[in-house]
Amino acid sequence: MAIHHLRPYKIFTLLDGPPSSRVVNVPLPSRRGMGGTSLLETFLILAAIRIVDARRIFEFGTFRGSNTLNMALNTPDDAEIFSLDLDQRSASGLEQHPDDAPLTEVHLNCGSALDFSGASVERKIQILTGDSTKFNFSSWQGSIDLAFIDGGHDYLTVKSDTENALGMAAEDRPSCVVWHDYRNWIYPSLTCYLDSLAHDREIFHIEDTMLCMWFNKLWSQTHNLNLSQ
Repeated sequence: MAIHHLRPYKIFTLLDGPPSSRVVNVPLPSRRGMGGTSLLETFLILAAIRIVDARRIFEFGTFRGSNTLNMALNTPDDAEIFSLDLDQRSASGLEQHPDDAPLTEVHLNCGSALDFSGASVERKIQILTGDSTKFNFSSWQGSIDLAFIDGGHDYLTVKSDTENALGMAAEDRPSCVVWHDYRNWIYPSLTCYLDSLAHDREIFHIEDTMLCMWFNKLWSQTHNLNLSQ
């Protein structure tokens, strides 16, 4: 089985309700630089949150905290968002993908100036630190509604993060895993891994983006995602 390639509207049509119920809250960009998601990708991530009614979210890769803020702004008041990234200690001596190292420096230099710092929704966010390949995820097993993977992009880290995300995905209710940087030429190992994973799991690549999504069986049993264009 190969990855399914979907037009973005296929995801948006999974949301019910009139236009007034489809409004999202996204801050205007304030700076340029490397990393981050496009506006279309941001809307798709927020759509996935609504599709599975996510209240417990786990993010691999905080970076500047822009996606963390977007998720906090567009989830219920009782939502919990756990965001994991390296700190100085775990980053010291760590062998990273050469294009990830500059992003780590940006993250570490943000300090307390992450995008969600001081926001009213900051109370929803719990910052976690450490190397995701060595982190203990047992406290979140089977309890996460949506996991967003955008941390280390080397093959072993992507594999580890994916396996941990799938282990944390709730089984008693709809849940979802979202990956960023699929078909990003800088990170061919990530694309290779997801192409391989698609032989065992139903993975959807959203065209015109670098996002891939997986929904659990409980969601798939109650939704018909029409693959025809």
